[in-house]
Amino acid sequence: MLPIMSGENFKVVFEGPAVDDGDIDVRDLAPALLALGDLFQSASSVLNGERVKTSVKVKATAQACFEVDLSVAQSAVEFIKTLVDFSADHKDQIADATSLITLIGATGGTFAGGCVGLLQFLKWLKGRKPDRIEHVGETVHVHVGGTFISVDGRTLALAESLDVRTHVRKFASVVVPGRIDEVSAVHDGDKVSITPEDVSSFDLPAPQDEELSNEVRKMNLQIISLSFKDDNKWRVTDGADPFSAAIEDEDFQKKVDNSEVSFSKGDYLICEVREKQMMISGALKKERSIVRVLEHKPAPKQMKLL
Repeated sequence: MLPIMSGENFKVVFEGPAVDDGDIDVRDLAPALLALGDLFQSASSVLNGERVKTSVKVKATAQACFEVDLSVAQSAVEFIKTLVDFSADHKDQIADATSLITLIGATGGTFAGGCVGLLQFLKWLKGRKPDRIEHVGETVHVHVGGTFISVDGRTLALAESLDVRTHVRKFASVVVPGRIDEVSAVHDGDKVSITPEDVSSFDLPAPQDEELSNEVRKMNLQIISLSFKDDNKWRVTDGADPFSAAIEDEDFQKKVDNSEVSFSKGDYLICEVREKQMMISGALKKERSIVRVLEHKPAPKQMKLL
């Protein structure tokens, strides 16, 4: 059995008509607790890698609205090795159970440098995209408009983790007006709450478009069909699958427009082709364009015997 490295307790409080009698439907409770367990495991994975295993356990229940006492327990993997290998560098230090609770924001208070935790940060951000991120030592100032909020650099890492954000969203989704009007995390007397007005703040941002590669290479392209429309995309093939390519070579395009170049079946072009690979709305896309036509090769008129 792995040695216990750290542990810490906090409470989750549910409020609303669904808990007025001091009990709660398991269909409301279970998803929230499972999401919390997954959230702490994902957060520990982001900050600690595989060095530490983290679990969240239910300790007891109390009737006060509806409270669940939870404990975060950590056991170290290769415990002795980590004691020897850890450097003094902050990024190499393990985020223990208390730090995880604070960084996630299961406490409503601030910590070093006036930093807030993940839950408070996302509530403040309200789905907005930061205008600027300023690093001041281990503290990060996130600017939106004329205001900013301070977070620990590790909290920013959690906010950028898809797994962490997914589990935060699942936890927030337990708040349903008319059933659960508020869910709160309480730790050492501090409290952070999620109300119906806050739930949208935890939505996952739309996937950002990203250019993965942009290369220009020489290719032989056989013409399948020409286009004289404004988008100016020709249908060509490199011997594999046909594809559409925009003509960016203005000199060549002028020759085509002025009928200085004529084409027949079997003609091919020696070109410089730009290939862009992009991630757009979560899907992989590829675009090709003909940057420069080096040579137009007409289809052979005679057979070669030798």
